[in-house]
Formats: sequence, C-alpha cells, structure tokens
Amino acid sequence: MHDTVPPSADPLTPCMFCGQPAHVEIHEVWDHEWMFETCCEGLHEQLALEMAEDPEWARRFLRALDLEVLCGCKLRRVTDDGACGLILDWSLEIGEIDRASAKQFIARHHAHCRVPVTWRFHTGIYNGRTLLGVAVVGNPVAPALNGRGILEVNRLCIRRDTAAALRWNAASMLYGWCAREAARQGWREIITYTRADEPGTSLRAAGWKTECRVRGRGWHSARRARSNTNSWIDKVRWARDLVPTAQAGRTPLPARSDDRSIPRGELSDLSTAWWKG
Repeated sequence: MHDTVPPSADPLTPCMFCGQPAHVEIHEVWDHEWMFETCCEGLHEQLALEMAEDPEWARRFLRALDLEVLCGCKLRRVTDDGACGLILDWSLEIGEIDRASAKQFIARHHAHCRVPVTWRFHTGIYNGRTLLGVAVVGNPVAPALNGRGILEVNRLCIRRDTAAALRWNAASMLYGWCAREAARQGWREIITYTRADEPGTSLRAAGWKTECRVRGRGWHSARRARSNTNSWIDKVRWARDLVPTAQAGRTPLPARSDDRSIPRGELSDLSTAWWKG
C-alpha cells in the first residue's frame, strides 16, 4: 500500500476491504497526535500498521492529506513517542516569549539552577505550538570577565516531560541563536558553563569550544546570601568567538583599556583567583 497519494484523491478507487470507494481524511489534530477517518475499520487498521512500520512513508502520506496546511506547521517527521506510539514532530522554530513566562518556565523545568535575577535578552524554541525550551543571555557572572565585550548564556532550559524525539536539536539551535544575536548586537565573545559531568554535545554541535575547567565553590558571603545548591560542583566553561555584524547606530564593544594587558590564557586563573581572598 505504499502509495503516497491518499485514497480520497481518487474516489473511484475501491477499498480492498469493504469494496466501497476508498476514503481517508484527517479528522482531528492535537499538538502532536492526530486521528484520521477511513471508509472502514479494515483500512484504518492497515494504514496504522503501515505508518508504524515506515514512519518516513507516514510523513509523506500525512503531507498528502494536507496535514501541514491544516495545522500551519511544517512536519519534520513522524516518530516514536517512546511508548509504542507515533507522534507528530514539527519543525523547530525560534520564537518570542515574554519575560514573565520565561521565568516561570525556568523555575518549573530547570534541573538544578534557579531563575536569574536579570538578563539582557532571551528567546524560546517551539515544536509546533509546544514550548520546548528557553535561553537567557546576560552579563558574565564572574567579575573578572565583565567589561571585556563578553556575554554569558546564564540559563538554557529544555523541558524533559516531552518525548525525547521532539527535543532533538533544540538545545543546539538555542545556543546557535544566542551566539548570532550577541554578534548582531556587537559583542565579541559569548560563554556559558556546564557541569563537569555533562558531555556538552549540544554546544559542540553549535560550534562552541571548551575554554577551561572551573573549580566548584560556594557563592554565599556575609554581604550577600546565596544558594549553594549547585555551587560546589566543578564546571566547564565553553566559549564561541563572534564576528560582530554591522548594526545601524551600534559598534562592537571594545575591551577596557585596563584589561588589555591580561593575556587570554590567564583568564581562567583570574576568574578563580578573585574569590580566594
């Protein structure tokens, strides 16, 4: 039955099960699930079996049924939901999200960090209408890196309560967007941190490179109380050099004159020395 054109396209084609004119159409679509109607139960079961055995054919078949026109989204693939079922995996898109919603998303879904107090800019990533992740970019947390034309991805959060297939490539797309937006605004470098026990696969895929390993330490002090939940774990600092793009009325931010004498290779020592006393 591997014919991409749905039976409903030719009303004279008889159904192999009931003998009546074959009929298939999309009945209802939820975010990542769908239901189709057929002329008989036998055809319905056969189509379900064919889709499960060949997801690529299922994608072409649903496109032929005008699923993308109906939903207004491009279908990336039909894939396994991890529980013996099929789901619609829409193409990922970077999209806007307001600051309050970004804070709520991070507070609910981030595995080990709280919501940042403030940041410079942020964005979200969507699979169809489902918000999958949020990235926020602000000033570097380490004081030694401030004033040098550097920004930091302070939080990148991908929700884990969805099927893994829907999240594929989402983190890499967010890291890539953060770098492009920082370059557009005229910054010369962007950094972020991962725990030492995290592989950093998404960062490598987005063109980031490891810069140094940072020893874990507590941020709590007499002047300012902070949570030490995630502080004592060693981190890896990742960086991506940017080529600032010309923007009307803006120029790349220069390094401070009093920082130019500090070699780049000494930044890792400087960033860990300020808190030793």
